[in-house]
Amino acid sequence: MKGLSSLERIILEGIGKGVLVYEEIQKQTGLNENVCYNILQALIIRGLVKTDGIKYRISESLSPLIIEEINGKEAKEAEYLELMEAVVEQQEDRVFRLQKIAMDSRDEKIFVAMLSNLESFLADAHKKAHASVSVKDRKVVFWGMGNVDKIITQIVTGK
Repeated sequence: MKGLSSLERIILEGIGKGVLVYEEIQKQTGLNENVCYNILQALIIRGLVKTDGIKYRISESLSPLIIEEINGKEAKEAEYLELMEAVVEQQEDRVFRLQKIAMDSRDEKIFVAMLSNLESFLADAHKKAHASVSVKDRKVVFWGMGNVDKIITQIVTGK
């Protein structure tokens, strides 16, 4: 088994802890009917989703090994990369900024504190609205900071 694609993960997030009929899953995810159906079938084959023919739910019998494979570091990194590439390529309804900034150590500490505040805000916003906002209507937000010299080394060495 491999990790999950973003579309597979969206369907699993749409189902969540509930038991949903196909139409509810499609409404939650906003996926085209054929795409949604095919991905659901693939998730059933992989044993991640169970169905009685009408209703779908996430399998309760997932082993720790499978959970690690779909939610582990490599799987998350692949999903983040896929989402970030899609945001960068998106032509409308996006807010995306990327800059190389000169910062002294004081400003860097302030920025890290601001990121911590942003993270708290986002966690609170998600907690407050996750039950009422469908998966398709959620936002993809990413933030962070890296050192140019380390990024250049990574680009050159591929590591």
